[in-house]
Amino acid sequence: MRIVFCFTGKTFKGPILDLVNDYRTRISKYAPAEIIESKALKKQAREGIHILLSPTGKHLTSEALAAFIEKHLNKGTKNLFFYTGSPIGHDPLLEKQVDMTLSFSSMTFNHQIVRIMLLEQVYRAFTIIHKEPYHK
Repeated sequence: MRIVFCFTGKTFKGPILDLVNDYRTRISKYAPAEIIESKALKKQAREGIHILLSPTGKHLTSEALAAFIEKHLNKGTKNLFFYTGSPIGHDPLLEKQVDMTLSFSSMTFNHQIVRIMLLEQVYRAFTIIHKEPYHK
């Protein structure tokens, strides 16, 4: 299964880009990881599960996210897409097209910071799946 992160706009240079690249490399040890950066998010045409980060989405624990990812690994899902919005949010049409909305919090976070949070949680999920000590 390929993990595809779809971000609005470019990732800033410096520490944020360094962390994004670090977590992408870590995730790649478990599954191919791809990052798409675009001016406007659109649902990818490739087959898979499409998840939009939204303050109104479903709240999951790290363990529940790991179980969700593991379920799709076992089912043979080809791609798992994660979409994050811009500083002004996301297109309401996209929310209607995705399979699931996921929330990290009811609070609003900087769209650059959310990238790091998302990548870290996906990495954490893989360490939980593989029973590695990172999670604790």
